[in-house]
Amino acid sequence: MFEYAGQMILGARPRASFAAALLLLVVIARAGAREHPLPHPSDETEVFTGGEEVEGGAAPRRPALAYWKVRATLRAPAAVPALTVGLLVPLSDGRQDVLARRTVAPGFRYREIGDGTNLRVEWRGAAPAGAMLTYEVAVRIAEAAATVPTVPLAGLAPPPGAGDALAPSRFIQSASPAIARQARSVVGRATRLDEAVWLLYQHVAAFEPPGDAAGPQDAEGVLAARRGTSLGRARALVALLRVVGVPARLVGGLRLANESEKRATNSWVEAWTGADWVPLDPAGGFFAALPDSYLALYRGDLPLIVHTRGAGLEYGFAMRQSTRRTVEEGEEGEEGVRVEGARRPLVRGPGRHGVETHAAYVSAPVASVVLIADQSVPAAVTDRILDEARAAAIDCVLLTARFESRYFREAYLERLVAQNLSLIRQANLVLVATADDAGLYALMTLGERDVHLDDSRIVIAGAMRRSAALMLGALLRHLVTPGEVVLVPHAADLLPLWEMARANLIDGTPMAEEARRWNIDAIVLGEVGLRVPSWRRPLMLAWARAVRAQVPLGALTLILILPIIASLVVVARVVIGLETFGMFGPVIVSLAFITTGLWWGTLIFVAIVGLGVALRLALQHLRLQAVARLAILIALVAAVMGGLTLVGATLGVGPLLNISIFPMVIMSNVIESFAASQVEFGTRQALRMTATTLGLSIVCYLVVDRAGLQSLVLAFPEILLATVVVDVLLGKWRGLRLLEYVRFLGAVGEQRSDALAPAAAPGRAEPPAP
Repeated sequence: MFEYAGQMILGARPRASFAAALLLLVVIARAGAREHPLPHPSDETEVFTGGEEVEGGAAPRRPALAYWKVRATLRAPAAVPALTVGLLVPLSDGRQDVLARRTVAPGFRYREIGDGTNLRVEWRGAAPAGAMLTYEVAVRIAEAAATVPTVPLAGLAPPPGAGDALAPSRFIQSASPAIARQARSVVGRATRLDEAVWLLYQHVAAFEPPGDAAGPQDAEGVLAARRGTSLGRARALVALLRVVGVPARLVGGLRLANESEKRATNSWVEAWTGADWVPLDPAGGFFAALPDSYLALYRGDLPLIVHTRGAGLEYGFAMRQSTRRTVEEGEEGEEGVRVEGARRPLVRGPGRHGVETHAAYVSAPVASVVLIADQSVPAAVTDRILDEARAAAIDCVLLTARFESRYFREAYLERLVAQNLSLIRQANLVLVATADDAGLYALMTLGERDVHLDDSRIVIAGAMRRSAALMLGALLRHLVTPGEVVLVPHAADLLPLWEMARANLIDGTPMAEEARRWNIDAIVLGEVGLRVPSWRRPLMLAWARAVRAQVPLGALTLILILPIIASLVVVARVVIGLETFGMFGPVIVSLAFITTGLWWGTLIFVAIVGLGVALRLALQHLRLQAVARLAILIALVAAVMGGLTLVGATLGVGPLLNISIFPMVIMSNVIESFAASQVEFGTRQALRMTATTLGLSIVCYLVVDRAGLQSLVLAFPEILLATVVVDVLLGKWRGLRLLEYVRFLGAVGEQRSDALAPAAAPGRAEPPAP
């Protein structure tokens, strides 16, 4: 392991001087369980790769050699103060030899991390806007042909350093009774290793490709369906081999060809025969053999690319077959390798959350689709969507992530949209599926950037009021001018939304008709769809002018909901009679909960108030004036908030990165009020008022968040007039509060008991009459 800055040239063999080479970067995601994981940066975004379908081939007839060169470029479009990028690259393994490696990364430190089976290279440094990282590798690959020895199947010696080659995993369920029965049925009475391996290989090689609707690509699903992708069939064969006691592992690799672009990887199997690993490719038709166009990238299911959270990357790679003289003497010019990258998906977001990118590309696409979801998408659904996209000749990119806070989710989605403008501009359809209206707000970023998606379609799903969805959808259509905007005003699964969109793209089925088929309540805004009533259009045009003037609707919504939260506080204090630390405390704290989420917001509130109260008690002995004491408390609150932000950045906790919205002055006043109440009324009463303030803030947050008031108040700002009327009526309230009724009724009950007690006592004291 080593690291240094600037440009680096690595030679695997000192006798050769090499000018170029091949990068092994596989960037399109494979959803699978990770075996033999290399250590990753603590705060990262991961990119996996998917299985490539290959045509069957014959075993190599002679040990031919081939030389290949590939170069990859990774580019950071925006400045990143501290960028970490890691990718897996190939190692020499006897069949393939890495002849040269070269990386150019000015200003970055470089290091390599290996575990004997896989190698990951990593760059660290400050990336200015447009920073470029390149990695090149040249390899020599030999055609491989081996034999499976005729040895007893029982008592096979385990492979060194790969003890888990017999263990079940998430997608290779070798402990499943169904898989065990199928393996025993296929092997029958075979007792030799060569017989068992051949029978299991033939069994899986006979499986059909997935077809239009690919099911789950785990071993159990593929074996049950008897069809699957190259990845699914490889997993199935690994599971069967492990069941009968043959150690086996997945291999992720690249099927090389003279192509300017390569977007998918292939998957095959290696089986342990007691002395060596033998390759098996049931999808490609290679038994104990591989051609010289198969390049192994890694062993196990691993993310090929990891990078710092929040760092958008553009990446691409190309490959070219070369000659020995070209590779070893470096006579070929740089024009031999062309790097593509304008259409690659970019990923941004906290590494703690499951941010993933999946993609399917075809050589001659008839359409392009971008899917964005804030939900965890099952691997089976992801595989089905990508397989259906390939079958329909659709370029498809799927970006998924999960976040607790709506505000943080919206901010992340806005950055994601901004960093993928090149993809979205070229897309025929953009589909966003979120839990609420965060996706709709995020797409307003296109209006801020004056992006127009003429003739494209936008589908947005998320829980929101139908009337608010109609107004905001019309606003988005006015800003971006797509052919259609389809709104699904409730949370919906990604798969039916995709099927609806695919049928519209391929078959031309109207969105409304396809939505009814899938039982989806959709609002279609277009030339023949619904439109905003004419009396609402002036408001919609006013919001459109605000968006074009770079006014963020999310921040504007936070301002508009403040009067609603204030009215809720008035009801709690005037009608119910709750005692809180002031009027503004619950209002601002509930607003902060909207940005951080409820659980993290509560934790931050308790931490700040607890530390502040402890410091306030310590300052009491100094006999300071109130103004100076409050200033010190503000400094403490600022230090605590800054510390929590650093913790969030270090651990990848997204909500902690947004705690700056917590108002320092209000929090300091809460601390001071607690201390004053503790002196005047005692600790118990002070704790009760603190709990009441926190509880009321939580109730206000839940009302605003669950009722969908954020989008509703933007679509109908006249709601604010209703809050003013409510405030006027409550301001004239002169009656008792609800808690006072409860307290007074208790006091009346005690007085009645006391009045009856003296009358009953003498009667009990008199002796009975004779």
